[in-house]
Amino acid sequence: MTHQPERRQADRQRVLKGGKVFYKNYSISMDCTIKDESSTGMKIKMDANCALPSDVALLNRKDGKLADAHIVWKHGDLLGVKFSSKMEDVRSFAKADIRRMSIIATRG
Repeated sequence: MTHQPERRQADRQRVLKGGKVFYKNYSISMDCTIKDESSTGMKIKMDANCALPSDVALLNRKDGKLADAHIVWKHGDLLGVKFSSKMEDVRSFAKADIRRMSIIATRG
């Protein structure tokens, strides 16, 4: 077996956190589990049958942070996403609708 070189730009950390994926201008959301994370992306677990666009917004419910992301790969119920914006704390956003959304999404 040959060893494949690591292609990630940043070290990843295994975690188990709740998340939400948003798309269609935040009108649709789906729960996910964050399995690992780095400064450049995440591996998430979702229903294998869900159909997502390639560009989404991803909320880390534990930290209350949101970033735009691009889905890089999908294998069954696991997806790899690369951030296309920096993670921002949604609880401090000026936009009232996003602040309300974050409060709802980060409650249990």
